[in-house]
Amino acid sequence: MAIARSGSALRLAHLGPRGTYTEAAALAYAPDAQLQPLPSFTASVEAVERGEADAAVCALENSIEGAVLETRDLLLREQSGVQICAEVVLPIRHALVGAAGLDLSRVAVVYSHPQALGQCRAQLAVLAPNALPAAALSTASAIEAAMAEPGTLAVGNELAAKLYGATIYAEDIADEPGNETRFVVLAREDAPPTGDDKTSFAFTTHHDRPGSLVEVLALFSSRGLNLTRVESRPTRHALGTYVFLVDVLGHRTDPLLAEALTALQEAALWLRILGSYPRWTGSRA
Repeated sequence: MAIARSGSALRLAHLGPRGTYTEAAALAYAPDAQLQPLPSFTASVEAVERGEADAAVCALENSIEGAVLETRDLLLREQSGVQICAEVVLPIRHALVGAAGLDLSRVAVVYSHPQALGQCRAQLAVLAPNALPAAALSTASAIEAAMAEPGTLAVGNELAAKLYGATIYAEDIADEPGNETRFVVLAREDAPPTGDDKTSFAFTTHHDRPGSLVEVLALFSSRGLNLTRVESRPTRHALGTYVFLVDVLGHRTDPLLAEALTALQEAALWLRILGSYPRWTGSRA
């Protein structure tokens, strides 16, 4: 269920320009929203924090390349003013595109968002063996760049290729089948319980105490709570110290989960609840 906004359409910031996967995720979340395309996930979140948008849609993780670092770091900022209020899982079907008439063996550059380039690394080596990857702010802006620079290619979706008049040279070029990206909707507040929810949180352990991570995980397993994602990233403060990012089934207000989070507050060195939100089931808003 999309955020309710009285009197006018939901203002939904997302990574632009037109034709990005993030735009598609925004429309899957709220088809009638007033879309606000912006140049980065950071700009989208800052629009929410300034009150210029009601929510922002940001990619969080991909089934091939893993975490989207920009979004993950936005959630972990000390002064973050947003929480996760929804998630959207979108099938990703990358295409290799460019101006008409290209000899792919002679192309020297292929543009795309770094996540997309990583998801298609092996296929690109076969399809355009002499092309060096070049980072773009989004898959749609990559197609714009390729169309403006003769003799280059881009990785993006077929809708964007049609929007920008590009030729599709190969379809569905991800290195692994079933490519999906999970997007999160970030707003000032998270969502009320629905009975089928997830909660995301981040914590650090007492790094010098043996068994501190096992102690934390046991707080959830002993209560029969299912952790659906556990990820670590460096704290940036000292080598060998990590922040753990976790998803668990349930809403933070559910009695058992609330009890576990209270116990975690006491056991962890640092804890942040990133939000509770309805679990994505594939239905539209």
